[in-house]
Amino acid sequence: MSDPKLYIHVKMATHFLRWELPEFAKHFEIVDSPASDTILLSFGPDALDEASRLPARARFAVLFPGFSFNPVRDLGVREAQLLTIRENFRQVFINPGPLEIAYADLENVSFYPFSIDVNTVTLKGFRTAIDTLLHVSHDNPQKDWRRSEAVMHKTGLDYEVFPPRDSGALEKHSRRGQRLDLLHEKFGSPRPKRLPVGYFDHKRTIAKYQEYDGFVHVAREVRHPEFIDGKYTASLIEAGVTGGILFWHDTWDLGNGLETVFDLPLDSSVAAREILEIRSSIDVRAHSQRTREEMLDVFNPQGSVRVRVERMMELL
Repeated sequence: MSDPKLYIHVKMATHFLRWELPEFAKHFEIVDSPASDTILLSFGPDALDEASRLPARARFAVLFPGFSFNPVRDLGVREAQLLTIRENFRQVFINPGPLEIAYADLENVSFYPFSIDVNTVTLKGFRTAIDTLLHVSHDNPQKDWRRSEAVMHKTGLDYEVFPPRDSGALEKHSRRGQRLDLLHEKFGSPRPKRLPVGYFDHKRTIAKYQEYDGFVHVAREVRHPEFIDGKYTASLIEAGVTGGILFWHDTWDLGNGLETVFDLPLDSSVAAREILEIRSSIDVRAHSQRTREEMLDVFNPQGSVRVRVERMMELL
């Protein structure tokens, strides 16, 4: 018996589909266009409305925070999405996190674990002490990065905020990418795959994770109408895959579902004291190893896609 046909409708979220597509291809025949005999999977919040009007045997959707859609704070966006989902989609898949709030009234919603490209994040060695701290994020309101910087500063440990905020590093990186694209176009060579706008060079970012012992992300909920983060940032997860010790604040007060992540309070002074207490009380190497193992177990694409595929098959 042949695999069912699947068309994935994606717009700006192609980067995040890249490492999941091979897993979907293990269960479906991936096709290039929608049809009435083909399952449709809308991928990303920006694809939902357009996908709702395409022909399909059955429609499913994967939604996650970002792409200027904030259904938690923008009630207009929420109302429109809820109506579209109820009328046009058999099931919508979300990560545990703030979208739980926005879609609490939906009956056709399922949770699935977030995934990262685990093959690109390598281990140089497990940490043996917590002497240095790192924060990685975009310079966007919901990241509340100055709070993480304050926490790290108050520990008295060496730390870094990356990319640097005072040098226009992201702008320089973006312009360099544009120049390279023009050169590839001029000489007729294919353009290299690029991260979405606002993301820094991934190899350099991974090298930063590997360079530091601990990773800090302490952010308040800024109640921004457009910008929103997930429960755990991709940077925090990737840092954990390298064996970094993870310090985090439960921004949405939804509970910490990860055993190896340390949950800090919002107050920067108290959070800094707790980091120092943890630093002197744990077996750092053992915890570093457990952190990597948990991140790989929870956030691998194979398991993440399998959860969605099994639910889709149940509903066909």
